[in-house]
Amino acid sequence: MTRTAPSAPSPPAPVRPPAAWRRWTALGVPGLVVLGTALALLQGTAFAHDTFHDCHYFGPSLRMHITAWAGLACGLAAPVLYAALVRCAARRGWDHGATRTSGLALAVLILGILPLLLEAFGVWTLYAPDPSGGDDCSGAASVVGLWQSAG
Repeated sequence: MTRTAPSAPSPPAPVRPPAAWRRWTALGVPGLVVLGTALALLQGTAFAHDTFHDCHYFGPSLRMHITAWAGLACGLAAPVLYAALVRCAARRGWDHGATRTSGLALAVLILGILPLLLEAFGVWTLYAPDPSGGDDCSGAASVVGLWQSAG
């Protein structure tokens, strides 16, 4: 008579994450990417005229600073939130790959790399030197100085 050796217990099957986790994954991660992109576009379009007033360079406005930094914060918070959600799911034994929301969030994160670069460029432009070259209307002081010295 041969006895069969007891087999090792199989690990429990992964459980599908609850609705709250799926909601945070489906709405939170893509929402942060979209919000960051919208803030970067707002800073680059609607607030771009804040630097010059009556042919005088005033530098970036406070609202340009707020939108640029908030956009970058949203763009960087999205992958952090996704990593935290995936880690939480793994720790609790949930199968994060069994839901469509995890795949959607990952796809949005991959597509969100380009807006993240745009957001970083928006923050860089806040601290870049005056693009007009200095004195007032697009560097016209150097041209006027040449004209006055010639005449």
